[in-house]
Amino acid sequence: MRVGVVGAGAMGGYVAGALARAGNPVTVIDVGPHLEAIGKNGLTVKSHWGDYVVQVAATDDPAKAGVQELVLLSVKTYHNALVLPRIAPMVDDDTTVLTLQNGLGNYEAVAQQYGARRALAGAIYIETNVDAPGVIHQQGDVVRVVVGEPDGHTTPRVRRVQETLAAAGIE
Repeated sequence: MRVGVVGAGAMGGYVAGALARAGNPVTVIDVGPHLEAIGKNGLTVKSHWGDYVVQVAATDDPAKAGVQELVLLSVKTYHNALVLPRIAPMVDDDTTVLTLQNGLGNYEAVAQQYGARRALAGAIYIETNVDAPGVIHQQGDVVRVVVGEPDGHTTPRVRRVQETLAAAGIE
């Protein structure tokens, strides 16, 4: 699955690394020294299950990422007003935008921008931080993502996201 990770900090970086390691083409959208380090040295993940480095596409321009099948929104909620319009080049009729953000109103913001059929709500349980630019450090033995449709039904797109995450070692 082609995956764009918008905000490749601690949580987004870990998920991007795991998905890339599982063979998914991943593009991270970020800024500053973190983006530069990922572009130059790859994304380093130090994990409870072992350390690794993966090469991912890295840019600060969503238009360069192109259309994705799955866009993981993992920026801080207060960046939504800026970020949501900017990721439009990554989204088409078949794209799912999964918000893995803390706080209320994130699913609704994605649904308002791209329509409810493209928006998917999620929560992640993980203990992680950025050790240095381009270096993600995950601790503990829990990495779990809960996703679902607002009405609670398990749809084919929910199953596909769950299967993609599971194949990457994310419960």
